[in-house]
Amino acid sequence: QGLFISIHGPTLLTLANNVGSTVGQVSWVFTGRSVGVLAGGIATGYVMRHTNNMLTFATSSLLLGAVVIATPWISALWLLVIVVMAGGVGFGFLDAGMQALVLQVWGEKDSRPIISGYHFAIALGAFLAPILAKRRWTVPNYTRFDYFTKQRFHPFTCATTKATITSWYSPVVWAYLICGAFMVLVGVIFVVLYFIRLEKRVRSTKSEVIETRKEDKIQEVALLFGLVCVYYFFCVAGETAYNSYIYSKFINFKLYIFTQTTEGTTINALFWAGFGSGRLAGVLILKYFIPKHVLFVDFIGIVVSMIIVCIFGEGTAEVTWAITFIYSFFQATIYPAGVSWTSQYTNMSGNYIFIFSAGQAVGSMVLLPVGGVIFDSDPFSVMYLILGCSCANAVVFGLMLWEASRLERKRKSKLET
Repeated sequence: QGLFISIHGPTLLTLANNVGSTVGQVSWVFTGRSVGVLAGGIATGYVMRHTNNMLTFATSSLLLGAVVIATPWISALWLLVIVVMAGGVGFGFLDAGMQALVLQVWGEKDSRPIISGYHFAIALGAFLAPILAKRRWTVPNYTRFDYFTKQRFHPFTCATTKATITSWYSPVVWAYLICGAFMVLVGVIFVVLYFIRLEKRVRSTKSEVIETRKEDKIQEVALLFGLVCVYYFFCVAGETAYNSYIYSKFINFKLYIFTQTTEGTTINALFWAGFGSGRLAGVLILKYFIPKHVLFVDFIGIVVSMIIVCIFGEGTAEVTWAITFIYSFFQATIYPAGVSWTSQYTNMSGNYIFIFSAGQAVGSMVLLPVGGVIFDSDPFSVMYLILGCSCANAVVFGLMLWEASRLERKRKSKLET
């Protein structure tokens, strides 16, 4: 999953080159991906009730693999958006389905470090994707002038110098092939897990912690769910905007900090290194600290770091490198801690698991194209967009705390009467 969600960012300029479009135009692939994620997440509850989990996870993984392998060969923007959308459906189901399964089997409290570990695995894949996209597998060596004057290279041309070197493959084809092959392998592993009946064995050993709460009526938790959707809207929009545009932003930076595109993929990998470190730390932190306290620290970290990069990052390369790691570290546990926090107040392991996917999908769907338009006018202005998302995310969490306390008081009053 991490490979799929991250591979488009460091190869965005190549995808734009392949389909003959600008970054703002090719950013519609993020919208298509988000539509797919939303559809996959919404379908999760129904599919998990009527099919075998391992087989549907296997099908989704194989779909992701096929989409990733096909992506670098596409030369039409509309077809690229549709193909990535299909991959988003598989990602959305896997993301919601895996978390729902963990909540069902381990319950709300014991599932906290496991959910964080699951998200760490996604971050690990996302960290590897830009590394695979380095050197001879990356984009042609664009300069700032090349991009903003809309100079175009042939879709199947690899330019490592001012001269172009024509080859039979797209510049990033091997990175996509490796990622796709790994996803196919994961699909095969799920098939093996189905035949050895692993899920049934684990459930039989966890009967004492399995989720037993009934789902609340939708009208009782509608406001909370609405706030959770907005929470994930800003959470994932800010995170995805940073990792998707940081590569393109820095190789088109007006001070031109980097002299080679491989250095741009390094800072993209640095983002995922910080993100993975935060997710790994979250496995232990969420085992010993309640989600609310973890989120308080996270929001302080991301807001302060984005303020610093907005003030000093445009003129100081070292600040931007440092903040890339710090921001991603604190951002890492906002998603899994939010899942655990919400599960404290209502059962999220069944029909309502799509709420998380809905928020993240709409966030990526709306703000990433906006980020693309902003990028086309001024690459650094994307940082101000991310700062706004961070501040709004913190405010929405405050509203979630208020609504959760109101629900608790209402439930207590019902029990007393």
